[in-house]
Amino acid sequence: MSARINLLQSRNLVSFAADVSAQLRADILDCLLYAQLSADQKHDRRRNWKPWIDQYQRTLYKNGGKLTGAINPGIATIGHLRDLRRLPAGAFGSATTPELHALMTGALQTLLESEHASRFFNSWFSSGQSESFQIVPCRARESGAVEILVCGMQMTTRAVKPALTFWETLSGDMTVRTNGASFLLTEQSYAPHREEISRRLAVAANNAIARL
Repeated sequence: MSARINLLQSRNLVSFAADVSAQLRADILDCLLYAQLSADQKHDRRRNWKPWIDQYQRTLYKNGGKLTGAINPGIATIGHLRDLRRLPAGAFGSATTPELHALMTGALQTLLESEHASRFFNSWFSSGQSESFQIVPCRARESGAVEILVCGMQMTTRAVKPALTFWETLSGDMTVRTNGASFLLTEQSYAPHREEISRRLAVAANNAIARL
């Protein structure tokens, strides 16, 4: 398998095949972050995750992403957070290509093996609550367009008793729901939206700083 670049951006775990250009990597990261902000403004992801992930995908579509397919929603129950790596491929939905599926599972494996994993997840969860994030593998086509697979994951804990460290032990179980779609993005399709999205992201960043 070709080399990949894994990036953790807010709640987006993005995996780029090495053949994705630097410009398109920057465009995709901006578009994904904007999709997250747009969905956050319309829906509470903890209480209404399905409309939240739908809005996330709709934002990608409206800003240059051509919809090429959808994955079948999936659901699984696990007893430990690290069991995410052993979920069957069907739990993530059907990737559009074997290469995208390999990027997706590789990115998740890298995250779970990294020193950042415990901080990444422990900052989200407490017993009986839910959170979500997106795994987003991206690979270039010969035409220069980039295939993007958005696999949204919502995880809901059902703890029997509180655990001292969520990452190390899960007293109970966790329901994992998946939903998503695939898109095709080019520099040309994103170009009409680039300036406005950059502006809105800058405004959001300034507002976040002002609230500190």
